[in-house]
Amino acid sequence: MADERALVAGAQAGDERAFRALVDPYRGVLEVHAYRMLGSRHDAEDVVQETLLRAWRALDRFERRASVSTWLYRICTNACLDEIERRPRRGEPLAVDPFPDALLERAVGVAPIVDPAARYAAREGMELALLTAIQRLPGRQRAVLILRDVLGWTGPEVAELLETTVAAVNGALQRARATVESVVPARSSRDIRRAADRELLNKYISAWERNDIDALVALLRDDAVLSMPPQRALHGAAAIREFWLSYTCSLGQPTALKALPAWSNGAPAVAFFRPDGTPHVLLVLAEGSPLTKMYAFPVADLHPFLQRT
Repeated sequence: MADERALVAGAQAGDERAFRALVDPYRGVLEVHAYRMLGSRHDAEDVVQETLLRAWRALDRFERRASVSTWLYRICTNACLDEIERRPRRGEPLAVDPFPDALLERAVGVAPIVDPAARYAAREGMELALLTAIQRLPGRQRAVLILRDVLGWTGPEVAELLETTVAAVNGALQRARATVESVVPARSSRDIRRAADRELLNKYISAWERNDIDALVALLRDDAVLSMPPQRALHGAAAIREFWLSYTCSLGQPTALKALPAWSNGAPAVAFFRPDGTPHVLLVLAEGSPLTKMYAFPVADLHPFLQRT
């Protein structure tokens, strides 16, 4: 804290190096926060840059007794709300981008301590189904849900950040929970399922390498869903099997693509590369064993998602 106060004093005196030393440790958590709010890694990166620019311009108004992290969260949240307001109104929310687990793990070290009772803290608020549901919410409801139920902030803390009343925060939280949990009921921590997730991932890659479509389909529940934004989702193991067969026929055989283990949004994933080594697609094995939900994303750079040995 003494070092932080010294950096604040230096930054307020116009020292850009002190400012960078002050805010750089928070870049990761701010990017995760903006990603949860916006569902887009690209937009989150842009918002973090805007946040730091606003912070630099507002340094003279920062009170040194306040927490730097809380101050930056306030600026970042408001920048996210501005971005949401700029987006055109759509009937359906934008598809959520995948987020590499490795980037999330780097941010955890400087993340604020959360209330263990926070509804989604155990899942780190990063599961794709949860984030997709959050994108259905109005901006301020998103902020309230994330701050209260993911980060574990108190009602008065959120009210102060959003410059509103505790009653307004509680009302927004109640409406947000009703919307989200009608789509994504609260579940147990993914940590409990981590070993099962690894086993599922190994089975999937093994079946792919053996060119065994039947073994791949055996990993699915009958009502499994394969989401492929922006294309229409496939519903049911039979439809997914038919798609896989037609897809692998166009490739020649499954092993035409190299499959490597990866992790995204707290879930096992498969990173597929073309024979020339260029990225093809990221398949997130998001829910269940047997699988009930998968997401396929065209990703320009798959390496951040790859499983670290």
